[in-house]
Amino acid sequence: MRESKTMSLLIIIINVIGVICLIYYAVPCLVHDTTIVYPNAMLPAEAWDRAGMILTFGFIPLLVANVLNFLFVRIKQKLIRFLLFIPSAVCFVLVVSYWTTALAWRG
Repeated sequence: MRESKTMSLLIIIINVIGVICLIYYAVPCLVHDTTIVYPNAMLPAEAWDRAGMILTFGFIPLLVANVLNFLFVRIKQKLIRFLLFIPSAVCFVLVVSYWTTALAWRG
């Protein structure tokens, strides 16, 4: 019983961290921020490009965290349990938007 509550709390904390990262990187991607954050980098990238790549790499871990949240955190109503996938859906839309914009931009 105690391990179950600890596991649920850990999964909820991971999901909260994932949502915070999603919001942090979604803003530059949505506003198409063209400032170069690290101009002395070997491959300098604009903020929206950097954010889109990080969202691309972070989509699968966020999806796994949402699935674990769906499986282990007990919520009585079935419809509300499916709302736990909203961060993954938003991240997927942002990743698709990033790639379509990035490929059109470079093409």
